[in-house]
Amino acid sequence: MKASKRIMIWIIISLILQCTLYVFLDKYYYASAGSIKITDITAEEQVKKIVPNVALGSTAKNVTLSDDLAYTATLEDGLVKVVDTSTGKTKANLTYSSGVKCLAYMWVPGTDIMDIVEKVNNTTIKFYSYDADKEIKTEIDDSTTHKALFASAGQSAEMKMSVLTGVLYIKIGHSNDSFYMYRIDRNEQLKRVLTLTNNIGTFAVASSDDQLIYNDIYGRIKVYNYAEKSSIIIPGVLKPSIIGTDDNDNFYVGNGSLQSNAIYYGKLSDNISSWKKIVLGTMIDNKNIVVLPNGGIYTLDRQNSIVTDVKGNKTYNYQGTFLQINNGNIIYNNGGKLKFKPL
Repeated sequence: MKASKRIMIWIIISLILQCTLYVFLDKYYYASAGSIKITDITAEEQVKKIVPNVALGSTAKNVTLSDDLAYTATLEDGLVKVVDTSTGKTKANLTYSSGVKCLAYMWVPGTDIMDIVEKVNNTTIKFYSYDADKEIKTEIDDSTTHKALFASAGQSAEMKMSVLTGVLYIKIGHSNDSFYMYRIDRNEQLKRVLTLTNNIGTFAVASSDDQLIYNDIYGRIKVYNYAEKSSIIIPGVLKPSIIGTDDNDNFYVGNGSLQSNAIYYGKLSDNISSWKKIVLGTMIDNKNIVVLPNGGIYTLDRQNSIVTDVKGNKTYNYQGTFLQINNGNIIYNNGGKLKFKPL
Protein backbone atom coordinates (compact mmCIF):
# COMPACT_ATOMS: atom_id res chain seq x y z
CA MET A 1 0.00 0.00 0.00
CA LYS A 2 2.81 2.39 0.94
CA ALA A 3 4.56 1.64 -2.35
CA SER A 4 1.38 2.42 -4.28
CA LYS A 5 1.02 5.76 -2.51
CA ARG A 6 4.62 6.67 -3.36
CA ILE A 7 4.05 5.87 -7.03
CA MET A 8 0.90 7.99 -7.13
CA ILE A 9 2.67 10.91 -5.45
CA TRP A 10 5.54 10.77 -7.97
CA ILE A 11 3.09 10.63 -10.90
CA ILE A 12 1.29 13.72 -9.60
CA ILE A 13 4.56 15.60 -9.11
CA SER A 14 5.68 14.63 -12.64
CA LEU A 15 2.44 15.93 -14.17
CA ILE A 16 2.71 19.20 -12.27
CA LEU A 17 6.27 19.75 -13.47
CA GLN A 18 5.33 18.97 -17.10
CA CYS A 19 2.39 21.34 -17.06
CA THR A 20 4.52 24.09 -15.52
CA LEU A 21 7.16 23.62 -18.22
CA TYR A 22 4.57 23.74 -21.04
CA VAL A 23 3.06 26.97 -19.68
CA PHE A 24 6.50 28.56 -19.42
CA LEU A 25 7.44 27.61 -22.98
CA ASP A 26 4.11 28.80 -24.40
CA LYS A 27 3.88 32.09 -22.53
CA TYR A 28 7.48 33.22 -22.42
CA TYR A 29 10.02 31.20 -24.44
CA TYR A 30 8.05 31.03 -27.73
CA ALA A 31 6.11 34.27 -27.25
CA SER A 32 8.76 36.36 -29.00
CA ALA A 33 8.49 34.21 -32.11
CA GLY A 34 4.90 35.30 -32.59
CA SER A 35 1.90 33.12 -33.30
CA ILE A 36 1.97 30.57 -36.09
CA LYS A 37 -1.07 30.43 -38.37
CA ILE A 38 -1.75 27.40 -40.54
CA THR A 39 -3.82 28.15 -43.63
CA ASP A 40 -5.55 25.61 -45.83
CA ILE A 41 -4.72 26.49 -49.42
CA THR A 42 -7.74 25.76 -51.59
CA ALA A 43 -7.65 24.80 -55.24
CA GLU A 44 -8.88 28.25 -56.24
CA GLU A 45 -6.04 29.94 -54.33
CA GLN A 46 -3.53 27.75 -56.17
CA VAL A 47 -4.80 28.87 -59.57
CA LYS A 48 -2.62 31.64 -60.93
CA LYS A 49 -4.29 35.01 -61.15
CA ILE A 50 -5.11 35.56 -64.81
CA VAL A 51 -5.61 39.05 -66.23
CA PRO A 52 -7.24 38.61 -69.67
CA ASN A 53 -5.64 40.25 -72.67
CA VAL A 54 -7.70 38.73 -75.47
CA ALA A 55 -9.21 40.66 -78.38
CA LEU A 56 -12.41 39.04 -79.66
CA GLY A 57 -13.17 39.67 -83.31
CA SER A 58 -16.68 40.28 -84.58
CA THR A 59 -16.74 36.80 -86.17
CA ALA A 60 -15.58 34.95 -83.02
CA LYS A 61 -18.10 32.35 -81.83
CA ASN A 62 -18.33 29.74 -79.07
CA VAL A 63 -15.79 31.50 -76.83
CA THR A 64 -14.71 29.15 -74.02
CA LEU A 65 -11.81 28.99 -71.58
CA SER A 66 -9.90 26.12 -70.03
CA ASP A 67 -10.73 25.43 -66.39
CA ASP A 68 -7.65 27.28 -65.14
CA LEU A 69 -8.50 30.22 -67.46
CA ALA A 70 -5.02 30.02 -68.98
CA TYR A 71 -6.26 29.51 -72.56
CA THR A 72 -9.13 30.93 -74.59
CA ALA A 73 -10.65 29.20 -77.59
CA THR A 74 -12.82 30.72 -80.29
CA LEU A 75 -14.46 29.44 -83.46
CA GLU A 76 -13.56 31.65 -86.42
CA ASP A 77 -14.39 30.88 -90.05
CA GLY A 78 -15.22 27.29 -89.14
CA LEU A 79 -11.89 26.60 -87.40
CA VAL A 80 -10.78 26.60 -83.75
CA LYS A 81 -8.28 29.19 -82.61
CA VAL A 82 -6.55 28.99 -79.19
CA VAL A 83 -4.75 31.91 -77.55
CA ASP A 84 -2.93 32.49 -74.28
CA THR A 85 -5.45 34.36 -72.12
CA SER A 86 -2.81 36.54 -70.43
CA THR A 87 -0.91 37.55 -73.56
CA GLY A 88 -3.41 37.07 -76.39
CA LYS A 89 -0.71 35.18 -78.31
CA THR A 90 -1.97 32.46 -80.66
CA LYS A 91 -0.89 28.93 -79.77
CA ALA A 92 1.05 26.99 -82.35
CA ASN A 93 0.49 23.68 -84.16
CA LEU A 94 -3.32 23.78 -84.20
CA THR A 95 -3.13 23.10 -87.92
CA TYR A 96 -5.78 22.06 -90.44
CA SER A 97 -5.73 20.32 -93.78
CA SER A 98 -7.73 21.67 -96.70
CA GLY A 99 -11.48 21.12 -96.72
CA VAL A 100 -11.76 21.02 -92.92
CA LYS A 101 -14.66 22.39 -90.88
CA CYS A 102 -14.85 22.23 -87.10
CA LEU A 103 -18.16 20.80 -85.86
CA ALA A 104 -17.47 21.03 -82.13
CA TYR A 105 -14.79 21.34 -79.49
CA MET A 106 -14.61 21.24 -75.72
CA TRP A 107 -11.99 21.67 -73.01
CA VAL A 108 -11.35 18.49 -71.05
CA PRO A 109 -12.31 19.41 -67.45
CA GLY A 110 -9.35 20.09 -65.17
CA THR A 111 -6.82 20.19 -68.02
CA ASP A 112 -5.49 22.44 -70.77
CA ILE A 113 -6.39 19.80 -73.36
CA MET A 114 -9.12 20.22 -75.94
CA ASP A 115 -11.12 17.59 -77.84
CA ILE A 116 -12.10 18.56 -81.39
CA VAL A 117 -14.54 17.11 -83.92
CA GLU A 118 -13.70 17.95 -87.55
CA LYS A 119 -15.46 17.28 -90.81
CA VAL A 120 -13.14 16.70 -93.77
CA ASN A 121 -14.22 17.20 -97.39
CA ASN A 122 -17.88 16.66 -96.40
CA THR A 123 -17.31 12.92 -96.18
CA THR A 124 -15.30 11.99 -93.10
CA ILE A 125 -15.41 12.98 -89.45
CA LYS A 126 -12.24 12.86 -87.39
CA PHE A 127 -11.50 13.39 -83.71
CA TYR A 128 -8.45 15.24 -82.45
CA SER A 129 -6.91 16.15 -79.12
CA TYR A 130 -4.97 19.38 -78.71
CA ASP A 131 -2.66 20.02 -75.74
CA ALA A 132 -2.35 23.81 -75.38
CA ASP A 133 0.59 23.56 -72.97
CA LYS A 134 2.66 21.29 -75.21
CA GLU A 135 1.16 22.71 -78.44
CA ILE A 136 0.59 19.22 -79.82
CA LYS A 137 -2.39 18.11 -81.92
CA THR A 138 -2.99 14.36 -82.29
CA GLU A 139 -5.71 12.33 -84.00
CA ILE A 140 -7.90 10.07 -81.87
CA ASP A 141 -8.69 6.65 -83.34
CA ASP A 142 -7.67 7.02 -86.99
CA SER A 143 -8.89 3.56 -88.02
CA THR A 144 -10.74 3.12 -91.30
CA THR A 145 -13.70 1.61 -89.43
CA HIS A 146 -14.00 4.81 -87.45
CA LYS A 147 -14.02 6.92 -90.61
CA ALA A 148 -16.60 4.75 -92.36
CA LEU A 149 -19.10 5.23 -89.53
CA PHE A 150 -19.50 8.89 -90.38
CA ALA A 151 -19.67 8.81 -94.16
CA SER A 152 -23.17 10.35 -94.19
CA ALA A 153 -22.75 12.51 -91.10
CA GLY A 154 -21.47 15.93 -90.39
CA GLN A 155 -24.17 18.54 -89.97
CA SER A 156 -23.41 19.20 -86.31
CA ALA A 157 -21.71 17.73 -83.25
CA GLU A 158 -21.86 18.08 -79.47
CA MET A 159 -19.63 16.51 -76.80
CA LYS A 160 -20.00 15.69 -73.11
CA MET A 161 -17.45 13.90 -70.92
CA SER A 162 -17.61 11.69 -67.87
CA VAL A 163 -14.72 13.35 -66.02
CA LEU A 164 -13.46 10.54 -63.79
CA THR A 165 -13.86 7.72 -66.33
CA GLY A 166 -12.60 9.72 -69.32
CA VAL A 167 -15.50 8.44 -71.44
CA LEU A 168 -16.53 10.90 -74.15
CA TYR A 169 -20.03 10.95 -75.68
CA ILE A 170 -20.54 12.67 -79.03
CA LYS A 171 -23.89 13.48 -80.62
CA ILE A 172 -23.47 13.67 -84.39
CA GLY A 173 -26.12 15.25 -86.61
CA HIS A 174 -26.79 13.48 -89.89
CA SER A 175 -28.14 14.82 -93.17
CA ASN A 176 -31.68 13.50 -92.52
CA ASP A 177 -32.03 15.60 -89.33
CA SER A 178 -31.46 12.60 -87.10
CA PHE A 179 -28.77 12.31 -84.45
CA TYR A 180 -26.56 9.37 -83.59
CA MET A 181 -24.70 9.01 -80.33
CA TYR A 182 -21.15 7.67 -80.17
CA ARG A 183 -18.86 6.78 -77.30
CA ILE A 184 -15.06 6.94 -77.02
CA ASP A 185 -13.46 5.28 -74.00
CA ARG A 186 -10.03 5.84 -72.41
CA ASN A 187 -8.50 3.37 -74.87
CA GLU A 188 -9.79 5.53 -77.76
CA GLN A 189 -12.18 2.80 -78.83
CA LEU A 190 -15.20 4.24 -80.60
CA LYS A 191 -18.61 2.61 -80.81
CA ARG A 192 -22.18 3.54 -81.62
CA VAL A 193 -24.55 4.02 -78.68
CA LEU A 194 -27.84 2.30 -79.44
CA THR A 195 -30.35 4.86 -78.18
CA LEU A 196 -34.09 4.19 -78.38
CA THR A 197 -34.54 6.99 -80.92
CA ASN A 198 -32.44 8.99 -83.36
CA ASN A 199 -34.32 12.17 -82.44
CA ILE A 200 -31.99 13.09 -79.60
CA GLY A 201 -32.19 16.50 -77.97
CA THR A 202 -30.24 17.61 -74.92
CA PHE A 203 -28.09 15.00 -73.18
CA ALA A 204 -25.93 14.76 -70.07
CA VAL A 205 -23.31 12.42 -68.61
CA ALA A 206 -22.53 11.63 -64.98
CA SER A 207 -19.12 12.63 -63.65
CA SER A 208 -17.83 9.48 -61.96
CA ASP A 209 -19.27 6.88 -64.36
CA ASP A 210 -20.64 6.86 -67.88
CA GLN A 211 -24.34 7.10 -67.05
CA LEU A 212 -26.05 8.82 -69.99
CA ILE A 213 -29.46 10.49 -70.17
CA TYR A 214 -31.06 12.24 -73.15
CA ASN A 215 -34.26 14.01 -74.19
CA ASP A 216 -36.18 12.40 -77.05
CA ILE A 217 -38.53 14.02 -79.57
CA TYR A 218 -41.53 13.43 -77.30
CA GLY A 219 -40.03 15.39 -74.42
CA ARG A 220 -39.20 12.32 -72.37
CA ILE A 221 -35.88 11.76 -70.60
CA LYS A 222 -34.47 8.34 -71.40
CA VAL A 223 -31.66 6.58 -69.55
CA TYR A 224 -29.04 4.61 -71.45
CA ASN A 225 -27.67 1.30 -70.17
CA TYR A 226 -28.79 1.59 -66.55
CA ALA A 227 -30.51 -1.49 -65.17
CA GLU A 228 -32.54 0.22 -62.44
CA LYS A 229 -34.10 2.94 -64.61
CA SER A 230 -35.02 3.29 -68.29
CA SER A 231 -36.39 6.82 -67.96
CA ILE A 232 -36.70 9.74 -65.55
CA ILE A 233 -40.32 10.47 -64.69
CA ILE A 234 -41.08 13.33 -62.30
CA PRO A 235 -44.67 13.41 -61.03
CA GLY A 236 -46.57 16.40 -62.41
CA VAL A 237 -43.90 17.24 -65.00
CA LEU A 238 -45.12 16.37 -68.51
CA LYS A 239 -42.15 17.58 -70.59
CA PRO A 240 -38.99 17.65 -68.50
CA SER A 241 -35.76 19.06 -69.85
CA ILE A 242 -32.16 18.21 -69.04
CA ILE A 243 -30.37 21.23 -67.56
CA GLY A 244 -27.00 19.72 -66.57
CA THR A 245 -24.97 17.70 -64.09
CA ASP A 246 -22.51 18.30 -61.27
CA ASP A 247 -19.38 16.57 -59.97
CA ASN A 248 -21.45 14.61 -57.45
CA ASP A 249 -23.32 12.68 -60.18
CA ASN A 250 -26.52 14.68 -59.73
CA PHE A 251 -28.65 15.25 -62.81
CA TYR A 252 -30.60 18.53 -63.02
CA VAL A 253 -33.99 18.54 -64.73
CA GLY A 254 -36.24 21.51 -65.52
CA ASN A 255 -40.04 21.27 -65.42
CA GLY A 256 -40.58 22.62 -68.95
CA SER A 257 -39.38 21.78 -72.45
CA LEU A 258 -38.22 25.32 -73.26
CA GLN A 259 -38.70 27.27 -70.03
CA SER A 260 -38.71 26.19 -66.40
CA ASN A 261 -39.64 27.73 -63.06
CA ALA A 262 -38.43 24.77 -61.01
CA ILE A 263 -35.46 22.41 -61.11
CA TYR A 264 -35.30 18.89 -59.74
CA TYR A 265 -32.00 17.16 -59.07
CA GLY A 266 -30.63 13.89 -57.73
CA LYS A 267 -28.76 10.72 -58.65
CA LEU A 268 -30.02 7.92 -60.85
CA SER A 269 -29.44 5.56 -57.94
CA ASP A 270 -31.94 7.55 -55.83
CA ASN A 271 -35.69 7.21 -55.96
CA ILE A 272 -37.04 10.10 -58.05
CA SER A 273 -39.42 10.97 -55.23
CA SER A 274 -36.40 11.84 -53.07
CA TRP A 275 -34.92 14.28 -55.60
CA LYS A 276 -34.61 17.84 -54.33
CA LYS A 277 -36.51 20.74 -55.84
CA ILE A 278 -35.33 24.31 -56.43
CA VAL A 279 -38.02 26.91 -57.17
CA LEU A 280 -36.86 29.70 -59.50
CA GLY A 281 -39.87 31.96 -58.89
CA THR A 282 -40.36 32.85 -62.55
CA MET A 283 -40.14 31.13 -65.92
CA ILE A 284 -36.56 31.07 -67.22
CA ASP A 285 -35.37 29.93 -70.63
CA ASN A 286 -33.60 26.62 -70.09
CA LYS A 287 -30.60 27.86 -72.05
CA ASN A 288 -30.26 30.62 -69.44
CA ILE A 289 -29.94 28.20 -66.51
CA VAL A 290 -26.37 27.22 -65.67
CA VAL A 291 -25.37 24.34 -63.39
CA LEU A 292 -21.75 24.42 -62.20
CA PRO A 293 -19.63 21.36 -61.35
CA ASN A 294 -19.86 22.25 -57.64
CA GLY A 295 -23.67 22.17 -57.78
CA GLY A 296 -24.17 25.93 -57.97
CA ILE A 297 -27.21 27.06 -59.98
CA TYR A 298 -27.20 30.40 -61.80
CA THR A 299 -29.75 32.10 -64.04
CA LEU A 300 -28.93 34.63 -66.76
CA ASP A 301 -30.74 37.80 -67.69
CA ARG A 302 -28.80 38.49 -70.86
CA GLN A 303 -30.78 41.57 -71.81
CA ASN A 304 -30.03 43.36 -68.53
CA SER A 305 -26.60 41.72 -68.02
CA ILE A 306 -27.46 40.14 -64.68
CA VAL A 307 -26.33 36.78 -63.26
CA THR A 308 -28.29 35.42 -60.29
CA ASP A 309 -26.99 32.85 -57.82
CA VAL A 310 -30.18 30.89 -57.15
CA LYS A 311 -29.03 29.06 -54.02
CA GLY A 312 -27.19 32.05 -52.56
CA ASN A 313 -29.90 34.54 -53.56
CA LYS A 314 -27.31 37.00 -54.91
CA THR A 315 -27.14 38.97 -58.14
CA TYR A 316 -24.14 40.13 -60.14
CA ASN A 317 -23.99 42.76 -62.87
CA TYR A 318 -21.61 42.79 -65.80
CA GLN A 319 -21.28 44.98 -68.87
CA GLY A 320 -21.20 43.16 -72.17
CA THR A 321 -22.14 39.82 -73.70
CA PHE A 322 -22.20 36.80 -71.39
CA LEU A 323 -19.93 33.94 -72.43
CA GLN A 324 -19.71 31.50 -69.53
CA ILE A 325 -19.15 31.01 -65.80
CA ASN A 326 -15.77 29.46 -65.17
CA ASN A 327 -13.53 29.07 -62.12
CA GLY A 328 -15.59 31.44 -59.97
CA ASN A 329 -15.78 34.15 -62.63
CA ILE A 330 -18.36 35.54 -65.00
CA ILE A 331 -16.64 35.56 -68.39
CA TYR A 332 -17.99 38.15 -70.81
CA ASN A 333 -17.20 40.13 -73.95
CA ASN A 334 -16.99 43.88 -73.40
CA GLY A 335 -16.63 45.69 -76.73
CA GLY A 336 -14.39 43.02 -78.21
CA LYS A 337 -12.32 42.51 -75.05
CA LEU A 338 -12.44 39.44 -72.83
CA LYS A 339 -13.35 40.33 -69.25
CA PHE A 340 -13.69 38.51 -65.91
CA LYS A 341 -15.89 39.38 -62.96
CA PRO A 342 -15.43 37.32 -59.76
CA LEU A 343 -18.49 35.74 -58.19
